[in-house]
Amino acid sequence: MKTYPETPEASADFIQELGKNVEHVAFDRLTRVLFSTDASIYQIMPVGVAWPRNNDEVIAAVETAAQHHIPVLPRGGGSSLAGQAIGPALILDFSRYLDQILAFDPAEHQVEVQPGVILGTLNRFLKPHGLMYGPDPASADRATLGGIIGNNATGAHSILYGMSHDHLLSVETVLADGSLVHFNPLKKNSWEERGRRSGLEGAIYRGLPRILEKYADQIEEDYPAIFRTVAGYGLNILYNQRQPNLASLLAGSEGTLGIITSGIINLVPIPRCKHLYLVHFEEMRKALEVVPQILESNPSAVELMDNLLLELTRSKPEYREMLRFIQGDPEAILLVEYSGDQESRVKDYQQVLEKYGPTVHLLDGKDQDQVWKARKVGLGILLSKRGDSKPTTFIEDAAVPVEHLADYALEIRDFGREIGVRSTALYAHASAGCLHVRPLVNLKSERGLEQMRLLAEKSLELVIKYRGTTSGEHGEGIVRGEFSQRLFGPELTRAFQEVKTLFDPDHLLNPGKIVNSPPMDSEKMLRYGPRYRVPDKPQETILDFKADHGFDGAVEMCNGAGVCRQLDQGVMCPSFQVTRDEKHSTRGRANALRAAMTGKIGAKGMTSKELYEVLDLCLSCHACASECPSTVDMAKLKAEFLHQYYQEHGVPLRSWFFANIEGFSKLSHPVAPLINAVLASPLRKVLSWGGIHPRRTLPPFARQTFSSWYAQRPEPQLTDPAPEVLFFHDIYLEHNHPQIGKQAVKILEKGGVKPIILPEKVDSGRPAFSKGLLEKARQLAETNLDLLRPYALRGLPIIGCEPSSMVMLVNEYPDLQPGADAERVAELTMLFEEFILKAVDKGEMNFSFDHRPRRILLHGHCQQKTYFGTQSTREFLELIPNCVVEETDAGCCGMAGAFGYEKEHYQLSIDIAEQRLAPSVRAAEPETIICAPGTSCRDQIHHTTHRKALHPVEVFARALT
Repeated sequence: MKTYPETPEASADFIQELGKNVEHVAFDRLTRVLFSTDASIYQIMPVGVAWPRNNDEVIAAVETAAQHHIPVLPRGGGSSLAGQAIGPALILDFSRYLDQILAFDPAEHQVEVQPGVILGTLNRFLKPHGLMYGPDPASADRATLGGIIGNNATGAHSILYGMSHDHLLSVETVLADGSLVHFNPLKKNSWEERGRRSGLEGAIYRGLPRILEKYADQIEEDYPAIFRTVAGYGLNILYNQRQPNLASLLAGSEGTLGIITSGIINLVPIPRCKHLYLVHFEEMRKALEVVPQILESNPSAVELMDNLLLELTRSKPEYREMLRFIQGDPEAILLVEYSGDQESRVKDYQQVLEKYGPTVHLLDGKDQDQVWKARKVGLGILLSKRGDSKPTTFIEDAAVPVEHLADYALEIRDFGREIGVRSTALYAHASAGCLHVRPLVNLKSERGLEQMRLLAEKSLELVIKYRGTTSGEHGEGIVRGEFSQRLFGPELTRAFQEVKTLFDPDHLLNPGKIVNSPPMDSEKMLRYGPRYRVPDKPQETILDFKADHGFDGAVEMCNGAGVCRQLDQGVMCPSFQVTRDEKHSTRGRANALRAAMTGKIGAKGMTSKELYEVLDLCLSCHACASECPSTVDMAKLKAEFLHQYYQEHGVPLRSWFFANIEGFSKLSHPVAPLINAVLASPLRKVLSWGGIHPRRTLPPFARQTFSSWYAQRPEPQLTDPAPEVLFFHDIYLEHNHPQIGKQAVKILEKGGVKPIILPEKVDSGRPAFSKGLLEKARQLAETNLDLLRPYALRGLPIIGCEPSSMVMLVNEYPDLQPGADAERVAELTMLFEEFILKAVDKGEMNFSFDHRPRRILLHGHCQQKTYFGTQSTREFLELIPNCVVEETDAGCCGMAGAFGYEKEHYQLSIDIAEQRLAPSVRAAEPETIICAPGTSCRDQIHHTTHRKALHPVEVFARALT
């Protein structure tokens, strides 16, 4: 065992030489900090980062690094849990450019991919062809194929599809000497033929047969007695292959033997039919003991979820619905799945499983998907626990023969209790004996560090006792590498050393992994340790961070899993989806904030220009608050940062203008025709002096404000007393789009409800909040809460049409003005559509429609998706007879209030819209109604597609007779 090497300094000659051959490289401190972490518990500064565009640049990077004796580390999505993707090396990030599907042969069920291809993206490409990649790690929507192969990853269906090496047909790889070689199945006498080749490739083909022969007895006897193991090097796989394939040896090698630049992989048919059963157990032991018996019925997966995971998942509103099928409060459930055309055996399966406990059968694919999603997000939900004690990754990957699974699980849990670990989460790929154990430990304390060591040693002891493995799928990395020698014994350890030296004579490929690993609890490598300090955090914040244990606690909620790096689904994170730049992911921003607070990016820390630029492209869409399983709310963190930053640097004029847009709108209204004429003329280009992009046109002002229309309109004829509702109108509805408010009032009054508006109401504070002028936002929140208090005390629903304004009441007011008033207002606040839908469902409202056929394309607002969801809007529109509603799969529109108006953000705003939203709108038939609740979304749709989008209220009102 060795200590981890110090990060070597990149000399000026190395940087200059590398820059000549690799176009995109970075050695600045901030970039290095962003790549110093992955999803593990570690943090190690790299030498620098390179983003190769092709094989030539990969070769150049390896050759240049070798000449300067600089280690090299290939990296994909950085979602590794054991520290494989970090180290004192030049990191080659393949996720940005080397991400192409190179060839696809549906007849042969094969595809060739570059290492940066995300597995989820590949599977969506393959789905129309009825194919998929067999291994299914939970991180599929951000993990790249290079990392998946390098880790020999698998997933819930490993008993059906095996490991990644089982599907790897060939690889193209750059060896340590910079040579590009292909590894594929060897035919008879191929060892000798290829051994005659020159350079490192020939040496490998000459040396490997000797190693296999020398250690044949140990290979046959000393590997774990379980198929699902990724510890050590896979000499056993190579030894037992009829046609030896060195590609299999690279699977699970964690980038220590070669750097994969492409691979041909085998595909499997998507099962035509699946049956999922949820089997409930009152005792954990019983749930694990019956797994061998269940396996006799040939399921495709058997997964365990314990009570802690179930309760945490059900405590999250956004995930609770996914587990509505759970009955009562079981200590554990098994998810048992059967695949294929097995309809005739459904009753047999049910009878088999009902012997063990209450069983729920799910046949509907959507129901099954929801349960699987809840199972896969379990890790992130566990890590969303606030405070310093976290369910920590270090023994989460052990695997034992299934007949010993119950004993291993309960022994490790009981031992944890003996040493003071209050809680341990258990969830498992039970079918393969792979148990994810997450003890709750505080690594910031000496006791927590001691508990980690004791549990790791205990886990190793039990794994050896039961002939299992320390790693069933997540790899060894740093956290388990030191235990390899005791797991395999001295002979196989020497074999691994010889393999490493054969492939990498100078040990420059991802050093410290698989062999020569450092102690797993070396404090200098830990992201958080007993000497971790946060000297530069905001001591007094405007926003309330008590629930997060302070501003720093909110930042530390990011665990590095990288869910924010998903590219072609969800909202998070819009700027990353376009730029593919780590610093523009939620993870990158959280890492930058943490680095600033801990003094890692210079003396200015929290007031540095570098940090400002990292946070600048956050659109404050709030998607991370829901899509990130750890609920990192970067919009809130950014707002507080900007407030703190302005204390030293002052408030930019443009930010001040947008934060005070309500006041400017009031001043402009008396001369609205003149202002509108200027905005529609070439004179509007004067706005570019203030930082507004010349292609953008500010929305024109209505001739009459909504509140003045409301005050002057005839009194409606309603029943006395009519039910009342507080209609909270936003500044855009008031000054620019009063027709939406008029239609909303029409709908309410047709439904027999009397709307109340606040003539003296002020701006909700959304513009000020988004721009970081939190003192102003807090004052506005205080004023509005005072105005809303009497109506809230009466229990009146508070409804509105603009999602961003209503989210202020639900989410930001409790942070700006904590207390009973804010909480009560938040409880009563809902979108207009939800209020109408609930009233109709209760029979309290009834409407008559014109029955004309309509097709609607709906685009939901980002903040609406996070805090309200779009289901109520969709169902509100579906109240219209003969109306077909389709919702876009687009994420953010890219406008984000003022963001899309600003010169420096304009192109990014357009690029975000062009990813999914604008193409889907253009593809819609001309008669399709484009519908979007958000003002900014409607503006962006019109700007990018020249199609007018309506608010759902307008569509609904026009359908009324």
